Amino acid sequence: MQGELETIDYLRVWRRRDERVAQDAVAMWKRAGVRPGGVSPEERAEELVIAIYDGETMAGCLTAGIRVLPRLHEKFAFCRSFISPDWRGKRLTDRLMIDGHDELGRWSKAHPEEGLAGCAAIYQNRVLGRSPVEPSGLCLIGYTPQGDQLRVLWFDHHRLRPGA
Repeated sequence: MQGELETIDYLRVWRRRDERVAQDAVAMWKRAGVRPGGVSPEERAEELVIAIYDGETMAGCLTAGIRVLPRLHEKFAFCRSFISPDWRGKRLTDRLMIDGHDELGRWSKAHPEEGLAGCAAIYQNRVLGRSPVEPSGLCLIGYTPQGDQLRVLWFDHHRLRPGA
């Protein structure tokens, strides 16, 4: 791994349109051979929530797309984490999800008209998800048709609609 863990910075970038961070994310994904499903890397970079840097090098990031989770009848930020190969196995993802939930929660509270209820994640990595509640707070609520874990973490300030 390049650098030491104490040099890692988690930058909050949700809806800040930081061109440097977007370019760094696109370059990181291209170096790793990552192809965001259904969108260009540039479009995915518009969904950046948290960027992890080790000095000047992007080590990972969290992106999120907002959509309704049908089984809960609420809007969630579906989070995707990516850690560059050189930084994997260093437990960066837990804090990534914690900071991402906090950042998205602040935005949700400032924009109640959006009705964002919390964060969701689909665990496609079989190494993850050995506990029903992860260190990040994400709780198992079921499985996708493909057998992947579906997890959510509600925002404390969110209130269910009457009749929901």
